Formats: sequence, C-alpha cells, structure tokens
Amino acid sequence: MSLMMSLHSKLRTFGLLLLLCTTSLTSYAADDETTSVPAYVELKPNFVVNHVGNETRLKYIKTSISIRTDESQTELIEANMPLIRDALVMFLSSRTTEQVTGAIAREKTREEAALAVNTVLKEETGLEPVKDILFASFVTQ
Repeated sequence: MSLMMSLHSKLRTFGLLLLLCTTSLTSYAADDETTSVPAYVELKPNFVVNHVGNETRLKYIKTSISIRTDESQTELIEANMPLIRDALVMFLSSRTTEQVTGAIAREKTREEAALAVNTVLKEETGLEPVKDILFASFVTQ
C-alpha cells in the first residue's frame, strides 16, 4: 500500500513539474511574440555645437547620431524631428569638457541624451520612444 502511495505522490509531483514547465514555455513564447522590432533613425545633418570649455577658447562637438527605437515609433520620431534636434543641441551644448572626454564620460552622455530627448517627447506626445542614442562619430575640439 505504501508503495502505491509513494508512486502516486511521485506521479503527482511529476505532473506538477510538467505543468509548470509548460506554463513557463507558454509564457516565454508569448513574450517572444510581443517583442518589438528595433529600428534606427539616423539624424541628418550631423551635429556641430559649441560646448562649455574650461578656458576662454570655444570648444566644439561634432557628432553623428542615430536613435534606436521600436519600428512602430519611427513615424513619431520623424514627425518630431525639429523638437528632437533642438533637445540634442541644447543638451550637447550644456556639456563640459570633462563630460565629453573619455569613453566612460561619452557613455554617460549617450544615456543622458536619450533621457533628454524622451523628456521633451513625453511633454509633446505623452510617449518615451527612444531606447538609445547611438554615436557613429563623436569628435571634440
């Protein structure tokens, strides 16, 4: 009798594990189906802005920027391009020499630029479509 109960208990445990695995796979498949397709919007022309230097000499940033977003958001980004370009010019020109020199500083600049663009787009459209700001080139002088 106890052998029969032990077998029954093991079968029940196996059934529960099987159910959990099936639920996990279904959940993973559903997440995979809702995953959006990334899209990249290149901002032309390139940006050339003065930025805050430590000396009296003017400092410049010249950069080529693309925005990573969802494919469904590209029209929204293109429709608001003047607002996006203005936000990026204002943001980049407020950077100090230390904030644009070196890989770590540029990475932080990239992250903060995405935040600045999403902030103005949220005010205008109620959405934050920018996933990332990508620099194809970034030159300071």
